[in-house]
Amino acid sequence: MTGGLGTRREGLARLAGGRFDVLVIGGGITGAGVALEAAARGLSVALVEQQDFAEGTSSRSTKLIHGGLRYLPMLDIAQVREDLEERGLLLRNAPHLVRPLPFVLPLYAGARRPLGLRLPALLRPLLPAGIACGLWAYDVLAGRPVPRAASADRGAGLPRHRRLARDALAALAPHLRLEGLRRAYLYYDAVTDDARLAITVLRTAARRGAVAVNYVRAEALVTEGGRVAGARARDVLSGTRFTVAAGTTVNATGVWAESVAALAGPPAFRVRRAKGVHLVVARARLPLARTGVVLPETDDGRLAFLVPWQGAVLLGTTDTEWTGPPDAPPACDADAAYLLEHASRFLDVRLARDDLLGAYAGLRPLVSPARSGAASARLSRRHVVVPSPAGLVTVVGGKLTTYRRMAEDVMRCVASPARAAPSVTRTLPLEGAEGLADALPGLRARARALGVSRRTLVHLVRSYGTGSAAILDLIADRPSLGEPLAPGCPHVAAEAVAAVRDEMAVTIADVLMRRTRLAHLLPRQGREIAGRVAALVAGELGWSREVQADAVDRYARAAASLVAPGEASSYSGAGGPW
Repeated sequence: MTGGLGTRREGLARLAGGRFDVLVIGGGITGAGVALEAAARGLSVALVEQQDFAEGTSSRSTKLIHGGLRYLPMLDIAQVREDLEERGLLLRNAPHLVRPLPFVLPLYAGARRPLGLRLPALLRPLLPAGIACGLWAYDVLAGRPVPRAASADRGAGLPRHRRLARDALAALAPHLRLEGLRRAYLYYDAVTDDARLAITVLRTAARRGAVAVNYVRAEALVTEGGRVAGARARDVLSGTRFTVAAGTTVNATGVWAESVAALAGPPAFRVRRAKGVHLVVARARLPLARTGVVLPETDDGRLAFLVPWQGAVLLGTTDTEWTGPPDAPPACDADAAYLLEHASRFLDVRLARDDLLGAYAGLRPLVSPARSGAASARLSRRHVVVPSPAGLVTVVGGKLTTYRRMAEDVMRCVASPARAAPSVTRTLPLEGAEGLADALPGLRARARALGVSRRTLVHLVRSYGTGSAAILDLIADRPSLGEPLAPGCPHVAAEAVAAVRDEMAVTIADVLMRRTRLAHLLPRQGREIAGRVAALVAGELGWSREVQADAVDRYARAAASLVAPGEASSYSGAGGPW
């Protein structure tokens, strides 16, 4: 596909062979955003990621691009305004990846901590009026609304909230409990595929000259004249070590940020890790197709969501302190019980583990003072940029929604005249977005001619935008690549080939967990199709049959981390995907 990441061999050669204006350590959404912001300003950029791109937090979110409705009761107006502005930019700059999603917000009699508010009994009768005012403020902060009919400028805003009658509520959110309902509202936010968003941002940066390579670990920082001048790196796959030279080094490693910053001296901040667990519910059990649901109250004062996503429904999230290793947070029985119990309070069906396709856990990097004892749920989601005299810039905290704003703030600390240049990413379409509306008729006609179903084309456009043409090219050359990767799913075999050729996938997990997301959508996390995917990857990377068999075994180990708690895994081995 046009604007791909290139091959790892080419990327490794570029990393070791030149000097860059900016080296970014970390290939999640934050690092990807910094790489794009720097490359869009004309700087030479290198990015290294010790695992696969977006393997950590950036593929394990609630998939929402949102303003943070729960911040309004906290009176954090600045955070909400910033989030909503960035939401609008993403709706405009990446309409194939970021799409509007209406949410039902129900309010029930007897609620004690709705939306995290601690209300004395005297004020509880005023709750509906207070929520209505909050939603009005949410709309105002978002900017002018889009008419109910399609708008040519989706980034300008979304429809205003409105109150729902009971019959409308029942149609939009089947199985939502009506007993005790005081009032219900409909408001708008947006949904995305978080991993594909991160990879698309990287592809956009690569198109502007950045080089990004996965499975490269920055093991130490190098200095020249008392300043950080790059990093000593190791190719995790081959063991080869080399130095990446750079004028400025940016630490965008999320939950690892404190340990990476410590390579240059004592960090001036502390990262606390909050674990967020999501359950993946089969849509047949909970038929939400086009509307999300806010679960308005939890015992610990949070919100939870039911989010329709790629043919399933996500239920999440938790927010608990995590002090274990940063690379493998588990979704445990207590997490699943918490989410299932709270969902069942607001539904007329009682969800059970048998209704789950799987689960996943991610870690939020939250910045706190060194001696803060506040609960993780109460810590700010704001990002901070920490420059050091030694030339290392750390960015940590923040949200998926605000990655672009975080990157803008980083550039103010980059030692280059380009830091003073205005940002162009506010109006820069992400890869696959430019010219999409004009390309759609041609894509439809070509898909029909190739026998590609409408459902598959919709999936391709929502994943690749105009890059869908390259997927269709592969199918035209090899018609067998138009076959579904799994029965009943719109994903086709050509996507596995494109993931290797253009997006630097080198394992089955890369393909099924982060390029296609089938690992989250199939009942056995895609283990039943791992052999077929291995054969497709082997055709691109030259794997022998022995290597293919080993890759399938490694995928079984990796997929075990996505099994719903309480569900028996079919693999009894130990260890990670490598």
